[in-house]
Amino acid sequence: MKNLLGLAGLLLVSAFFVGCGDKGNDNNNNNNNNNVAGPCPAGSFYSSSGCIGVNGGPPTQPTFQLNNGFYADNWTNTTGITIVNSQKMKDFFKFGMGVCDRAAYNGGTSACDSYTGGRLDMIIQFPSNGINMAIATIIAQPRQQSWGSYQYQLPSGWGFLGAALGYATGIWLPDPKYYQGVERNPLRIENMAVSIINNSAGFEARGYGPGGSAMAGTLLSIQVPQGKMEDASFKFNFLVGDTAAARGTMRRCQYPNCGL
Repeated sequence: MKNLLGLAGLLLVSAFFVGCGDKGNDNNNNNNNNNVAGPCPAGSFYSSSGCIGVNGGPPTQPTFQLNNGFYADNWTNTTGITIVNSQKMKDFFKFGMGVCDRAAYNGGTSACDSYTGGRLDMIIQFPSNGINMAIATIIAQPRQQSWGSYQYQLPSGWGFLGAALGYATGIWLPDPKYYQGVERNPLRIENMAVSIINNSAGFEARGYGPGGSAMAGTLLSIQVPQGKMEDASFKFNFLVGDTAAARGTMRRCQYPNCGL
């Protein structure tokens, strides 16, 4: 009994601990669900240095370059992104990127509300050789308060009991309310299929959520109703499934590999 009471105190202190550290991220995810040939072989991702293997090693030469890039963000005042469906974007941040609302109860920068009010970057890159494919990169940062930031994650009742049982017996039961999917920030949507839409007035790039996430196999698309890849800028919609979650204006990148 004394051990259980000690554990309860320890868990409560840990649960309410205010943290300001960054979470570790894994950027090297490949989503080759479109059967569209990309510039890099399976198991590697495209970068300004070439094709980087997920297990390390020297970069290799891509089969073609993605030198036609566009970007949008909601914080530099050079372009714009507006969230038009908060719940759909929260689902994307949680189940697609894995950056928030992972525990039963979340607050501060661990909550998806902080991401719908935070910084958001979207970059899409095309080859200039006419191949109908693209790679999109999405970067999300939680809202930061002027006085600093905090975060907390609390287990569910079952999670608390499972931890108590594990402490007492060595048999650990996972919290059924804790999201176990991968975290991807930045999220790279590889080898998106590009097609003409709206009677050839625009185009659409279609990819899927990352493997290991609850959105694996979910359609993620960047839709340009009016515009071409040769334009200096165009308006776009970001769709999760068949629902528009955000929209904005993309402009041509001014830096190699769009600064990635």
